[in-house]
Amino acid sequence: MFRVGEVIAVHGRTVKVRVDKAKNGSHLLYRGELLRNVSVGGYLKLSKGFSELIGRVDGEEIAAAIGQDYQSQRDRVDRVLTVSLVGLVQDGRFRRGVRELPLVGNECFLLTEAEFNQIHSFVSADDVPLTLGRLAAEVEQQVKVGTNALFASHVGIFGNTGSGKSYTLAKIYHELLAHYGSSLAFRAHARVVLIDFNGEYVNESTAGPGEPSSSVIADNDIKKQYILSTRGRGDRLPLPKAAIEDPVIWQVLLDATEKTQAPFLARALRNRFWERQVTDSDRLAKVIASIIHRAIRSSDATIERTMIVQFLEEIRSCLSNSASEDLDEYIDDLRAHLHYHSQARNWYYEDERGNRTYSDDEDGINDLTYGRLDSIDIDTDLLDGIDQIRLRIVLQFYDDVFKGFANREHIGPIIKRLENRSPSIKRVLEVSDEPLLPRPLTVISLRGVNLDMRKVIPLLICRHLYDEKKVGASQAGFLNIVIDEAHNILSRVSARESEAWKDYRLETFEEIIKEGRKFGVFMTIASQRPHDISETIISQLHNYFLHRLVNNLDIQAVERAVSYLDRVSFESLPILPTGSCVLSGVSTQVPLIVDIDPLPASYEPNNRTLTLTDRWLPFDQQGPPGPPDPWYVADDDPFDDDHDP
Repeated sequence: MFRVGEVIAVHGRTVKVRVDKAKNGSHLLYRGELLRNVSVGGYLKLSKGFSELIGRVDGEEIAAAIGQDYQSQRDRVDRVLTVSLVGLVQDGRFRRGVRELPLVGNECFLLTEAEFNQIHSFVSADDVPLTLGRLAAEVEQQVKVGTNALFASHVGIFGNTGSGKSYTLAKIYHELLAHYGSSLAFRAHARVVLIDFNGEYVNESTAGPGEPSSSVIADNDIKKQYILSTRGRGDRLPLPKAAIEDPVIWQVLLDATEKTQAPFLARALRNRFWERQVTDSDRLAKVIASIIHRAIRSSDATIERTMIVQFLEEIRSCLSNSASEDLDEYIDDLRAHLHYHSQARNWYYEDERGNRTYSDDEDGINDLTYGRLDSIDIDTDLLDGIDQIRLRIVLQFYDDVFKGFANREHIGPIIKRLENRSPSIKRVLEVSDEPLLPRPLTVISLRGVNLDMRKVIPLLICRHLYDEKKVGASQAGFLNIVIDEAHNILSRVSARESEAWKDYRLETFEEIIKEGRKFGVFMTIASQRPHDISETIISQLHNYFLHRLVNNLDIQAVERAVSYLDRVSFESLPILPTGSCVLSGVSTQVPLIVDIDPLPASYEPNNRTLTLTDRWLPFDQQGPPGPPDPWYVADDDPFDDDHDP
């Protein structure tokens, strides 16, 4: 009853099967049940002696029948199926892979329900199943994957905007945290950090009275979120001193040139002399005085008065609230009374009475520098960790310039960038010994972060966490780095950064994805543009959730990376409906088209598409109008030039 036909040709993994004349219908009636007959996308069992090979139907065609005697017109042609071998049944279990090929003449059969379930049962006996959805073609068939097979791997989630990509990401980790969130061992040894570029996974605070508040992906008792902002008040990431002091991070933050500025930054941050000075008030006052003293006593004509004043202004900016008003008065005093005698080639200080103190008067210059700064109150205990680093860089720069060890024109631009970008850095980072990942799930939202910091923060976090795991973390610890909208940080092409910085950024993440498995570190990346992401990263992924993709370059990138994606699944990528995806990888035996199960509304990501017609209905159908959106206020008279909206 279940026989379909026989093999008529074998070309490697591709097999031709001639269908029996009686099996050309769409369905079969078997024991009172209607069974779906063989069709494209279905499975066949090829019987070769005691071996049972499993193949998937990729296509079908009509071929001229072999023989001379024709009984009727329908006997003149044969229906021929093109079948790709995907695995075999061994010891009662389906195994993916081709170990042997069928012979011409071998019989082919439809799968029984038990055999169909075998192919779609992916969870090993020692793994824990998690339900993600249902087969698109068989809605009664649940799709379950093993926890180890999915999460102890690198995962890629790709799809155009609106295809359900973010929903799938939320669903995967909701199932994990819902199943293990109450386990004390899981809370102690498992960490998931989600880099959220668009704020889709942070909790909504718009719930009204009596309404349940939204907690995206997981409940708040196992979730920690950082909502960063460089424009206003927001959370700050606590990072240890060693991570903040990494010279490479500051080279990236400040766009340091490779030949001159990068070595200078490395020297400033690795010099422990400056670290000791900025943590002690008396030492800091003395070292500032010594730099000014050296500049005034110098006969170098390239040192200008503005440089000395600018040095003190930079110090004042670094100290922020740590210095008294006496420092401002001292800066104004030098600006007004410190002069350079071009003929004598020396400095002199002229007080309000006209009395001059020349640079060769050592006692007078000592009083002007050491004596004045000793009386100025500087409290280094109030210095922020970022301000300390900035202060060390400024001290190193002016010390090098006044000694003649550095060219001001070459290194000077980095000090200006440091001044401009320090406020943004201080708003998102802080030096702290508090754990960065205190709970199993940590969401870091970069929605309010400017472009300069959006690429640096993920690199800083991932590099710090990966280094920690390499150096001293237990192998029992699990770390999963999830990057949503990954093309923002893993792109191969960027016109806004230097080649050296781009190479370092990609090499860092490529090392994590190539070597992280050995240290219990795994990555999940979600992106609209797989073509933009490094091919090395795409090729190292183990499991793929492929939503609708319409761009040819993106489809080709997936085709090159996913070697075990069959043609039917591949060709369905541009026409997948929202919420459906092709699941392929080591967690499944064969590629599947899966409809992802719905999440509870309170756990859904904040990425719903705006329904325009609901807001554009006449007022008599939707109630009285509310206040206008803050980003747009209509003009009463659009033709009145005096009232530009």
